[in-house]
Amino acid sequence: MIVMNEAISKLSPARQAGMLSAAEVLSAFAVTALIYLTVFGIDDNFWNVMTMAFIVPWIICIPVNLYVTRQRKQLIDMADTLKDTQEKLQQANRGLQRRANIDGLTGLANREHFIKLFDERRMSSVNNVLMIVDADHFKNINDGYGHPVGDRALILMAAVFKRILRKNDLVGRIGGEEFGVLLPDTCETEGEIIGEMIRHEMESIVFEPQDGVQHRITVSIGLTGVSSYEERALPMRNADSAMFEAKRRGRNQCVLYTHGMRSKPRPFFEASNGSSRIAISA
Repeated sequence: MIVMNEAISKLSPARQAGMLSAAEVLSAFAVTALIYLTVFGIDDNFWNVMTMAFIVPWIICIPVNLYVTRQRKQLIDMADTLKDTQEKLQQANRGLQRRANIDGLTGLANREHFIKLFDERRMSSVNNVLMIVDADHFKNINDGYGHPVGDRALILMAAVFKRILRKNDLVGRIGGEEFGVLLPDTCETEGEIIGEMIRHEMESIVFEPQDGVQHRITVSIGLTGVSSYEERALPMRNADSAMFEAKRRGRNQCVLYTHGMRSKPRPFFEASNGSSRIAISA
């Protein structure tokens, strides 16, 4: 029945009206004949009545059915148009949502989306590792070759994350040349291994800011274990402190956070305490 309805709906309104009218006329003719024979039997008026029972329904049914089928076709067309519009709106909404969540340059999660997913995913696993990955001396690239060249370097770095990280790992661009990585269901030892893989792959990038000029990209990585019950600020601060410790140790290395590790340098505070290392350049 469904297949027949679909086949009929594909016909033109005139053909649909004709088929419906024929069915209605035959039904009216049969019912009229049955009633007349039951009441009057076959008499001199039988065939006159049957003729009228055949002609009148055609006169009534054809224009009515033609109008109905045309209205039905318009409704179907409107429904199809509405469906197409809804699909386009859904695609547009998905595109807007993606642009709102994804860093346009690297294709990674932006800071806001990374933080949101970080809070969600760390709650669903017992052991997690958070990394803060920061490019070393990136300002030299931007100042020496221009920001478009720096953008190319960031795209190459993003490709390393996409190539190395596992399916359930989370990575986002959380600063200019700073990236956050969450490794769910991962202990600190495994995190250090993955961090070294990232550091080595970054160091192996063939980056030419100009033809015939190669620039070595290195990163400083700070990592820390993350518990599901901790406030977000604590692991973020710890990973950041470990990253700056990697900077202090000479950069291009991966450092695991330990208790008491210094956070980001504070120039005025350290200067007042006689420290000769007032600031650390990224």
